[in-house]
Amino acid sequence: MTDSNGNTSVKEREIRYIDTTPPVITFDSSYTAIELGTSYSVGFTAYDIKDGDLTEHVIITGNADIEKIGIYTLTYIVSDFSGNITSVERNIYVYEKQADLDSLKPTGKIVYLTFDDGPSSHTSRLLDILDKYNVKVTFFVNGKNIAYFYNVGKAYQKGHSIGNHTYSHNYSKIYSSVDNFYSDLNYNGELIYQQTGVYTKLIRFPGGSSNTVSIKYNKGIMSTLVHSVSSKGYKYFDWNVSSGDVGKNSNRNSVYNNVINGLKKRNISIVLQHDTKGFTVDAVEEIILWGLANGYTFLPLDLSSPTCHHGVKN
Repeated sequence: MTDSNGNTSVKEREIRYIDTTPPVITFDSSYTAIELGTSYSVGFTAYDIKDGDLTEHVIITGNADIEKIGIYTLTYIVSDFSGNITSVERNIYVYEKQADLDSLKPTGKIVYLTFDDGPSSHTSRLLDILDKYNVKVTFFVNGKNIAYFYNVGKAYQKGHSIGNHTYSHNYSKIYSSVDNFYSDLNYNGELIYQQTGVYTKLIRFPGGSSNTVSIKYNKGIMSTLVHSVSSKGYKYFDWNVSSGDVGKNSNRNSVYNNVINGLKKRNISIVLQHDTKGFTVDAVEEIILWGLANGYTFLPLDLSSPTCHHGVKN
């Protein structure tokens, strides 16, 4: 700095940077699944905006017993060189693949996973997930995505149950008259037969038997249909656990939490999901892992299964 007389002075000032940002631990996936008796490793990295890669400095507390089915929680802790600490918990699922249906011995806690409105572009991926754990489910299919209908035959060959959810799922059409309902249902039934060689007797009403949208098209039609389907040899199924996957703000985590919270409240659960939703399929694996770790048996619906009927409102 120079004044008007030409005198110059210099002053040095030390500026200290205070780092208050903690490092970030990132995992390869949101959880780890380990088949009983196999080794495992959890992929993760730790990075700090100032200190860079801190992966080697991560401390892991807790342990997963690979010889015992269960859910284990490991804690990952890392500190940067400024003393900022990050701690993250992670679930480790140790599971055993479910036995084949003919040798299953259900414990009394039963889960029937059901998927409506498919098949879709997500159904094939869902089938792969189910294969991994030898879990069988029920698909209530319609004709909205006919290009993927080959997945109906694929699912049936893998041992999953196929139910009829009408062809059009068009409320104004199927609930305008009893004849229109059966015309639509029978058309879909023929398509299912072409894929499976079997005329399914499992059905689910679009909107469920408790739907009120049908009032707009034919007052009292649901009261008529719930009785007439039985006289024709059908068995209809509602649900007692909803994934909430048709909600506006639904996502993978909300689906998982809704289903798990529902399973905890009862011993027999019929779960409603939609395999048209990618995020619902994303949640299925961890739902299965949680169920297997907690002693639940997953079964497909058949004519001897509990129905869980809603109260009819029309």
